[in-house]
Amino acid sequence: MSATPRRPGGRAARVTLAQVAARAGVSVGAVSQVLNEHPSSRISTEARARIVAAVDELGYRPNLVARSLRTARTDTYGFVSDSVTITRHASGILRGALDAARTAGGFLLIAETAGDPRQEQEAVQSLLDRGVDGIVFAAMKSRGPMHPLLPAGLRTVNVNVADPRTASVLPDEFEGGGRAVRVLADAGHAEIALVGSGLADVGAEVSYTARRRLAGIGAATESRGVAVVAELHCDDWQVEAGFEAVRDLLTHMRPTALLCLNDRLAVGAYHALAEAGLRVPDDVSVVSFDDDEIAATLRPGLTTVAIPHEEMGRLAVEMMISGTELPSGDVLVPMALHERASVAHVR
Repeated sequence: MSATPRRPGGRAARVTLAQVAARAGVSVGAVSQVLNEHPSSRISTEARARIVAAVDELGYRPNLVARSLRTARTDTYGFVSDSVTITRHASGILRGALDAARTAGGFLLIAETAGDPRQEQEAVQSLLDRGVDGIVFAAMKSRGPMHPLLPAGLRTVNVNVADPRTASVLPDEFEGGGRAVRVLADAGHAEIALVGSGLADVGAEVSYTARRRLAGIGAATESRGVAVVAELHCDDWQVEAGFEAVRDLLTHMRPTALLCLNDRLAVGAYHALAEAGLRVPDDVSVVSFDDDEIAATLRPGLTTVAIPHEEMGRLAVEMMISGTELPSGDVLVPMALHERASVAHVR
């Protein structure tokens, strides 16, 4: 058996179709039909097995550059984000995108821009120079459109980026907000405190998806007859802000349930309740959003509405590579309720 050809200096040369054909004792055309899974191929089972064996023995890999020249496709895609890859809260978007590209036999080139429009344009141009077939634009937090200049006909899909002109994959926050209210209403809670923002903030400068979340909460409280007895505004949605807001609330009121707008606020709420000698869920039930890793490790475990990051990233790439016409506007992904032990029925 002959060794794989090597270039001077010891580096293996690219194995050609002709070498595979010679090893298998068939024509180059037969090898091409087998490797490309040609539907009308009449290659015998025995010859096909010899070709597959020769490919494995010689370590043949297709010449993707040559293939792209023939097909006008590179099966390479761009992924441009502000900070998705360096932020654990939204990194699931990238995991889902990578999984979809890998499943389809494609490759994802990733660029981070920190939300800088100039870097976004440079990233797009760099990806276009490398012949990508399409680009996913993703954001760690929901935001308005990115505005890089794009060539006509380039397939693009957004994730967490709302743009009525482009297919924009977003969590169904309106339904998610309603789901959080309903789990409390079903447990008999007629009064809740909202931790993070107020319902009047629907039109304020909060994120696109947060506005929808608040709108969903407002609609569900009205339809289920649940009273929002306190709206605790927080400058940021971090643990300390949740702790301080709930600690202050407990000096003059004790609702039976807290609805926190993210899990970090809920962690702060847990601490404030414990400091006040109150137990979750026996004294106060708590529901939240995001399904951060900490939600399952809290004691008791936190009931939370999950942001479907992986599903969103996967769907965006699947849509981009599908070849079908892309829709314009929002493509909503359901938000699952992960029920744990932080909700009890009102006694």
